[in-house]
Amino acid sequence: MKKILIAILIIGVVIGFYIMYSITQTIFKPITAFNNEEAYIYIPSDADFLFVLKEIDPLVTDTEAFKTLAAKTGYTVKGGKYTIRNGMNSNDIIKVLQGKGEMVTVKLPTFMEHKKFKDIVKLVSDQIEASESDLREKLSDTLYMKKQGYNPMLVPSIYLGHTYTIPWNTSAEEFRTIVFKTYEKRKKQ
Repeated sequence: MKKILIAILIIGVVIGFYIMYSITQTIFKPITAFNNEEAYIYIPSDADFLFVLKEIDPLVTDTEAFKTLAAKTGYTVKGGKYTIRNGMNSNDIIKVLQGKGEMVTVKLPTFMEHKKFKDIVKLVSDQIEASESDLREKLSDTLYMKKQGYNPMLVPSIYLGHTYTIPWNTSAEEFRTIVFKTYEKRKKQ
């Protein structure tokens, strides 16, 4: 009887160590699959977990470890631009994706660079999540301009010569609001 209890105890300890090892490997084993120092992942505001898995798949060696830990930690998808660094483990990656998205710098041309409005719209849409068509619509909205007390003919000058540091997943409407607030501040100076 004593030998059976000792055998059960030894088997239990071995199984316990195996489970702990598996959990540790899922959480703490580096899983990045790229050689660069860092890689970027862009998650749209309306993305779901399947989209994140599709985007993360080429960047990691163990998608299942990421998926398992994401489920265990209650990971929720947040839109934004995120940096995944080489050597990160599942836990590190989930912490990054749960954090605040990185800021991007959008530098608009100066008046002297003579950019057309459509070129400015394209430049901005290449740097943030908002589509070119949404930006064109929001940035040239004459009703909005009039409501703000501006002559719609001023549109080009409002969008020139400033640099904005904003989240990558800024919408066209949010970008327009940021630009107008900045323009108002510059006017008062």
